[in-house]
Amino acid sequence: MFESDGLPLYLKIKHEILQRILSCTYTDRLPGELILADEFNVARGTVKQAIDSLVSGGMVYREQGKGTFINRDVLLKHYTDLPDVLVAFSSPQPVETEVISLLPTMADHDVAAHMGLEVGSQLIRLERRMQQGGNTVGHSLSWLNGRFYNDLSHIDDETTLYSQLRETFGYSPTQAQERFIPVVSDAKLARLLHISPGEALFKIERIARNPDDVVLEYSITHVKEARLSLQIAASQNAADTHWNCKIEPR
Repeated sequence: MFESDGLPLYLKIKHEILQRILSCTYTDRLPGELILADEFNVARGTVKQAIDSLVSGGMVYREQGKGTFINRDVLLKHYTDLPDVLVAFSSPQPVETEVISLLPTMADHDVAAHMGLEVGSQLIRLERRMQQGGNTVGHSLSWLNGRFYNDLSHIDDETTLYSQLRETFGYSPTQAQERFIPVVSDAKLARLLHISPGEALFKIERIARNPDDVVLEYSITHVKEARLSLQIAASQNAADTHWNCKIEPR
C-alpha cells in the first residue's frame, strides 16, 4: 500500500489517518488498532506507534475501554482549509466572494477528462465572482463531483467553499494541484471583469482530491491585479537521494 521512500512506515500511516480525519472520513473516533493493522497490512504495534504520535500532538485522545477519539478543537488550531485562491491582490482591501449560480449539470468531454469521470457524470456547477472594494477582481467556475455533493443547493458567501462542503457533507478536498497560466482576456472575460480585451490575467486551474485520490473539484479561475510569490524549500532525502520540495505562498 505504501511505496518505499525512506519515511518510517508508522509516519506514513499517521499521515494517512490524519488525512482521513481532515476529510471527515473519520468524524468522531478511529477504527480499532486491529482493524487498521489489517487494512494497512502491518503489525498492530506499527499502528499503535502511528496513533501514539497523533496522541502526543493532541490530535486524538484515548479513553480507556472506549477507543481513540478525534480532538476537533486541536485540529482546527493547526489546520485550515485551502483558500479559494493562492494569489495576493494589489489592494489591501478584503476580497469578498459572491455566488452567481449553482446548478446541477453533466460532465462534458473536457471536464470529465480533468476529473477522471465518464462523460455525462452528474456534477454541480458553481459560478462565483470575487470583489474588492466594489471592484470585480476575479471570476471562478467550479465543477463539484455529484457523487459526493449531489444535494448541494446553497453556498454561503461568507465562508470558504471547502469548509462548507466539509460541514454539510463530511467530505472536502485535502490535496490540490494547481496550474498558474498568464493569459490575456478575451471579450467574454473582459465583460465579466470589467476590463478591456487583451489585458493580462492569471488563469488558475485547480484539481482537488480526497485522500483516496478521487477528484472532488475541478475549477478554472481568472484573476486580475494579482500576483503570485512563492517560497521553495528543497531538501534531499538521505535514504534514496531524491529531492523533496515544499512550495509556500508568501
